[in-house]
Amino acid sequence: MLRQCDTRTLQWADKTMSVMRAEQLEACEKDLTGLPSRCLFEPECSNIDAEKLYELSFFADEDRSISGRALRPALHTVEQLRNRVLHTFVQECALLSVEEHDLLVRAVLFGGRISLNDWNELIPARALVRRLWCRVEGVGENAVLVMPHQLCASALLLLAGDSHKAVRNIVEQVHDSIENTLYLLGAAQAAGPARHMASLLKDTCAAGHPELITRFLLAGYDYVYDRSGNLLLIHPGLADPDKMMGITNTEMNPEALSKASDSINDLESPLYERMLGLLIDVTRPEITPEDAVEDLIILAKQEVPWKDMLEVLSSLLICQPTPEMRSALKDLSDRVPRWLGLSTSRVQ
Repeated sequence: MLRQCDTRTLQWADKTMSVMRAEQLEACEKDLTGLPSRCLFEPECSNIDAEKLYELSFFADEDRSISGRALRPALHTVEQLRNRVLHTFVQECALLSVEEHDLLVRAVLFGGRISLNDWNELIPARALVRRLWCRVEGVGENAVLVMPHQLCASALLLLAGDSHKAVRNIVEQVHDSIENTLYLLGAAQAAGPARHMASLLKDTCAAGHPELITRFLLAGYDYVYDRSGNLLLIHPGLADPDKMMGITNTEMNPEALSKASDSINDLESPLYERMLGLLIDVTRPEITPEDAVEDLIILAKQEVPWKDMLEVLSSLLICQPTPEMRSALKDLSDRVPRWLGLSTSRVQ
């Protein structure tokens, strides 16, 4: 999801990963309430609805990108848009983000209606709406994702196919690679993962669709655009993406990424467990101890000063930090590896 909030003037307690994530989800929820009440594939959908649906869809942004300028006014009919969606439905179904695919499977299994009980499901639900596959009705705890029966039936057949499973294996591989890269660097130019995925898809049913790879990236990760207009994937805890604007393509093979990830995990796990044990039952009601520790680790990766780290810790608790907590935080602050992307971007 596009990172839109400007955090540069905020205190560190107001730009932790959990706070920024909550703000994004609130914006997404507000956005969903203003979407059309009909889906493209429902019988009641009219050509007037089709025009509104086109404007919120991935198609509109892609068409503008191809033309390089504002689009000429044009009317879009229901039939035209349905044909356009169905034309690449097989490939698009295979190239959904991990979270979107999970929602799709649930929707298919439950006949096209699923409750969005987890707030984190709002972002992938929003992406499925932008693909013109679904609509969302209700808000908050009553939100429901609705997928027309026509698409459910088609997706059910696809999900069981070997070709779909083969592509999903590739998607999972690329997703793991991106997640490891973002945790190691803090940010990455999207062009590298896009090329990697395209090469892996070469002999599959989803080959030759760069626009669907871009949708996968936009739907699955936080992102901004750098000063040259290039897509930059960012870790959800990165508070100031401007510091990463100079980062160049940094591609590591999956084996090297896996080894680096394992090495960092070995180093950070004892720090995480120690701090977690101290925060059980003392964090504020709106944040779990696990999220609190993760927030602190991600701040350490951004070289947040010790004084600010201590202020953030205090803001997470219902009590004053104990000497044991301060000691554990100092150890965490000193030993957590910094994001390589921060130092890399300074020397571009």
